[in-house]
Amino acid sequence: MTKRKDDFLLERYFKHGFLDKKYYHNNTYYQPYTAKDRLTAGLLFYKDFISWKQGHLHSLDPSIPKVDYSYNFTVTNIPIKRFRSALRKVSTPFIPILYKIVLEQQEIPPPVKCTKRERLYFNDEIKTLLCRGLDELISYYQY
Repeated sequence: MTKRKDDFLLERYFKHGFLDKKYYHNNTYYQPYTAKDRLTAGLLFYKDFISWKQGHLHSLDPSIPKVDYSYNFTVTNIPIKRFRSALRKVSTPFIPILYKIVLEQQEIPPPVKCTKRERLYFNDEIKTLLCRGLDELISYYQY
């Protein structure tokens, strides 16, 4: 598989079926949301992060003049508030996984000296934590 430079890591995970993960809850395996919903929530979270990171979106507000009648620049806090609110909705164990995979777009490799079985278990845990974190983001981004 060749990796394109502009390929988003979460979209690759979606194509490989990693976001279809069911997890164990209340004595049953279930998947509360579809993989497409999880992908959409991750992309919205990344979009809010990028807009928050890139200068907080200054906008011109000519309706509020200064003393010298020059224009006022006000900061639109919508992306800042939305990113922080979404981050507050995510439980603590899932935040590092979301940061690494969704925001930094880096894979989490298994430890160097581990058996094949340990590597499979590690990858399964990463998928579970990612899907549970994205499920909590879905509950925030649903309107």
